Formats: sequence, C-alpha cells, structure tokens
Amino acid sequence: MPELLSKRYRDQLVTWIGRPCHFQLLYKISRDGCSAPTFHQKCDVQGATVTVLYNTNNTIYGGYLSQSWNSNYAYINDPNAFLFRLQYNGSSNPLKFQVQNAGYAGYGQSDYGPTFGGHDIFTFSGTVSPSGKAFSLNGGFSLGHSYNLNGQNVHTIANNSLQVTDLEVYKVIDGPGQTVPDLDKPWREHDGWTNETMQALKESLLDYKPMAETNVTAANILLIGQIGAGKSSFFNSVNSIFRGKITSKACSGSFEHSVTTMYRQYKVKDFSKGKFLNFRLCDTRGFEEEFALDAQEISFILDGNIPDRYQFNPLVPFTPDTPGYIKDPNLKDKIHCVAFVIDGSTVDVMSDKVQKRMKDLQVRMNHRGLPQVVFLTKLDKICPDVNDDVKNTFTSTAVCDAVEKVAEVMGLPRAHVLPVKNYESETKLKTTVDILLMQALQRCLDFADDYMDEQLDKMAAEGKNVQSKD
Repeated sequence: MPELLSKRYRDQLVTWIGRPCHFQLLYKISRDGCSAPTFHQKCDVQGATVTVLYNTNNTIYGGYLSQSWNSNYAYINDPNAFLFRLQYNGSSNPLKFQVQNAGYAGYGQSDYGPTFGGHDIFTFSGTVSPSGKAFSLNGGFSLGHSYNLNGQNVHTIANNSLQVTDLEVYKVIDGPGQTVPDLDKPWREHDGWTNETMQALKESLLDYKPMAETNVTAANILLIGQIGAGKSSFFNSVNSIFRGKITSKACSGSFEHSVTTMYRQYKVKDFSKGKFLNFRLCDTRGFEEEFALDAQEISFILDGNIPDRYQFNPLVPFTPDTPGYIKDPNLKDKIHCVAFVIDGSTVDVMSDKVQKRMKDLQVRMNHRGLPQVVFLTKLDKICPDVNDDVKNTFTSTAVCDAVEKVAEVMGLPRAHVLPVKNYESETKLKTTVDILLMQALQRCLDFADDYMDEQLDKMAAEGKNVQSKD
C-alpha cells in the first residue's frame, strides 16, 4: 500500500523538526492492522518518529516525538515534541503546536497506540477492527493539557474526530533521503481539465467514423458488469453530454436485481447538430452474486446474433430458433470492444464468485480477440478528494490503488482501466466529469478500430469479402 504523506507535507515537517532528515514508514494500520501490540513491536526503540492521522473529514493531523516510543507505562520527557495539523477539511493549512509540559510529551503503554501528552491525543487501545474503509479509533482527545494550541481547539485541529481512513508512523532519519515521489504529481498523463480540452474531445467523438473499408457504420461497445456498478448510468451520462443537459434515457439505479431486462444498442444523438454519432453503447443484463449471465447468450451478443431490443427471459434462453435471431451477422453486427463496468468502492470486497464469472466471460472475449477495458466508477466513494473535485482523480493515491487492484484482478494493463464519474446526483453538466467520460469513450473507440482492422486482415487472409453496409 502506498505511503499517504505527500512531499509537500514531508517538507513542512522537516522545516518544523529543524534539521535535514527524511522519513521511513514503520507502521500503517490499513496494512498492519490497528493493534497496540503491533504498533509497539514496530515502533518502540526506533528514535524520533512522526505519527500522522488521516480522518474521514479529509483532515490530516498528528504529532512528533524526538524520543523513542516504549511500553514502560510511563510518560516520555521530550522538550522537542510538537503536535501539528497539516490539512483541514481537504485544504492545506499547516499549524504547529509546541509542547508546553515536556515531562508529559508522550505516554508509553503496551496496550496503547501512539499517545501524546496527558492525554492530548490518545489514538487507541487494544485492537480496533475496520468498518468498511474506516477505523473508529477508541481513544480520545484532551487537547491543551501538554501542548500550546495557540487559540485552536479540538474541532479546528482534528474535527474532534478519531474516525480515520489510516494512521501512519514514520521513523525520522537524519540526513536527506532518496527523492520522494510527489504524490501531487499525476500518476497518469492527462491533458488537463479545461473547457478547451472538453471541446476537443467532444469534436473528436462527433467526427469519429469507423474505417470506410470495414463497411461498419457504427462501432459497438458492450457494457457489462455487476448490478449497480453504473452500466446504464454510463450511457445516460454520455447521452447527457451530447444532449446538453442531464438525461436518463436508460433505466438505472441501485436495485437488488438488474434494472436492464432488454438488450439495447443505444445510439447517441448530438442535439446541437441533429445527428447521431457513429458508435453504439450496447447494454445487457447486469450479473448478480447469485445470478450468472447465460454464457451462450453472451456469445450470441458478442457475435452479433441478438437483435436490438431483445427482451431477456430467464425461463427461455435465447437460441438460433428464437424469433429475431441474426443468422449470418456481418462485422457491423458484432461487438467491437467490451467495457467491464466495475464499482471502484467494492474492489476490496469483490467475491471470488464474481471474479470467476468475469474471468469466464473474458475467456470467450479473448477467444474472439476482443479488446477489453474497465470503466472504474464511483470514484467519489473511493476518495474524498475526488468527491470534492474530480480534478483530483489522477493525483489520488486511493484511485491509483484501485486501478492497480482492478488491473491485477482482470489481468489487463493498467492503461486499460479507465476512471469515470457518472452523472448521478448532479443537476447540471460539469466540464471535469465530461472530460473523464469522453476520454474513456475515446479509448474504447481506438481499441474498436484496432479490432476491426484486425478482422479485415483476418478476412483477407481467409479470402472473404466484407459485406456491404445496410
């Protein structure tokens, strides 16, 4: 798991400590567990340390001791100790609070986590289990007992909250260390969040056409994934961009069972120019924990045998004898790219059963040489920074971590995992949201073109001709 302490906050701590130094991560509750014995095993007799708490209000605070942690059931004397706040409610706002009662700078007890003062910040005792992605630490605050707060209080320093997403303890090592990656630097190259970027993407999609020699009028992108991950919402969001307002053409929502009961090949119309774009977003049933998609039906969809608006019937599977069956599909009927839609906030709890179902589907897609991507949704649930501002997507370590996990689970390159933010609670279009959506869509069309080009080569090698357009 990545270290959360950004370069600018490390630099701030070095300034406060007052000598050249660098930091080595000793303990991290999301990695090592929130356990007092584990904390002492990793952090006792390590010399100077910095303890950093990241609470669910997006506030970062903690404390520095120049003396070692111990388990002696005694206070730690340290005239160099201080508490600090680095960030408050998502905004950088560093403040330092110097110790005023050095004899009570810290407290070492085997059943206590990091404890500053008597007890200005008492993080936790015993073992605390996570609840979802957060830890409700069972300690408490008595700020102002041993440290000078300079007019601040528990609310302005820590939101009076020990509900944290993580807690880290770093060893302070004298001398400059290796260059620390700047966590504010994007982890993926990005063209920016300007209106010009958005308009350029929009024009590119409006101008898109499959290669003429394919005789394909529209690229077909299949959306597939778990119920509630945002398949239909992705179409609605893309449709909204070209409609110029928030729309909800496809049924969507968070329901126990799939909202989509019909196979649809949705066209997107640009209402400013009165024309349809040259791609279709194909939506099928979402799969559930206890309900697998019919593998043969998926094969029929991939091969172009199932017509638009086919109504699924769980009791009567689709067969070549089903009315509407497309017997001899052309390249224009087939799927050209598959987008798995995955809720990023559920990556850590995705069951083995669900993973196996996706792998089974991938076998069929790989057999056909179909390109695959992942639309990683619910970014606002992955990271509070992204919830505040979508511009933080490519600097968020939480989103980067989710991308890596999904890439590993799906066996795809990380560049094929595309973070997107669907329109859900918004009432107006946002440039930043539009950019993420259109970048993902553009990537799919690039892959679709590659697939169609490969199919042309294959048909040429087999001496076949591409059948004409409708």
